[in-house]
Amino acid sequence: MFIFVIIDKLYGMFGFIIKKNFCDGWDNLLSVVVTNLIFLFVGFGLVYLNLYAMRVHLYLIYVSFPITCIIFSILVFAFGDLAAKIANFEGIHLLDYFKNILKVLKDATIFGFLLSVFIMLSIFCFRFYFIQNKSIPYAFVGAIILWVDIFVLLSLQWFIPFRSLMKNDLKKCLKKSFIVFFDNTGFTIMMALYNFVLFLLSIFFIGLIPSMSGILISCTNALRLRLYKYDYLEEHPELKTKKERKNIPWEELIYEDRETLGPRKLRSFLFPWKDDQNLD
Repeated sequence: MFIFVIIDKLYGMFGFIIKKNFCDGWDNLLSVVVTNLIFLFVGFGLVYLNLYAMRVHLYLIYVSFPITCIIFSILVFAFGDLAAKIANFEGIHLLDYFKNILKVLKDATIFGFLLSVFIMLSIFCFRFYFIQNKSIPYAFVGAIILWVDIFVLLSLQWFIPFRSLMKNDLKKCLKKSFIVFFDNTGFTIMMALYNFVLFLLSIFFIGLIPSMSGILISCTNALRLRLYKYDYLEEHPELKTKKERKNIPWEELIYEDRETLGPRKLRSFLFPWKDDQNLD
């Protein structure tokens, strides 16, 4: 499509990520919509669970919220493995999503529980330092904690992709997520803003697309391509200075991915079988 050509030329690798995300979402539209419906229905159920828990007794939220994070993490981890296959140009089957749920149960449960603790502590700190104690010293400490929370959340957008692509344990995934964030801060912020745009589009499309599944595909594609940088630097140990290590030949590194994805004209989206006939 002409719009993709313009984006690709103007924004290089980032433009290619946008193009690939769209193509991957379109090629796997059924899986994206079905899994997003699962996220929606389960999400609404979990919201009701928390509201009901608070209505019964306020302190029950400390039980219902960790359960919420664990269940949602299981669903996210399960699709994360599909997102890795999509990013690697592999075919997926919707049935694999349900099979993955059992495979990710342990890691997702640990992650979900830790995430719930992190969120609850952050809320407590926000109330304590900004609402209950309105003074400059408390506000200063609160601001530091707020920035730490922002750094953590920005880093965590790489967590699921690392686990899905690299098959590392939780500790390594967390460590590498922070490394990528601090080494690629600008890129990480750009991806966060891009994913926020996807979130706004999700509201417009009532959560069907791109929603959670589309955002997971987006992060996985971005990390997969960004990791080429580290393969390149490993192959070129002579690059010592910070300036030299910043000059990454992205066009060369993503050439094969561009060729694999192809030009993808409008006709290929609407009538994919015609392109197959042309290849024959």
